[in-house]
Amino acid sequence: MNDDLIDVREPLAVSRSVRVEVGRDGVVHVLIGPITLHLDRGCCEELSTTLARAMVRLAARAPERPALRLVAEASPALP
Repeated sequence: MNDDLIDVREPLAVSRSVRVEVGRDGVVHVLIGPITLHLDRGCCEELSTTLARAMVRLAARAPERPALRLVAEASPALP
């Protein structure tokens, strides 16, 4: 089998329901349950920034909810 056809991915971050990996070609793979997003770095940065802004606005809008928090990682440490 041709090695170019094998997608080797490096895990970047893992939580209980989300996994982020980067492929050898630089594509960022965001796995959320049954959905996988394949993003170039710029699009991934834009998505991350947009989600962060949305969460800050949501937290300010619904003060009865707890403050924003980081969820625990599923694995102890990734390089």
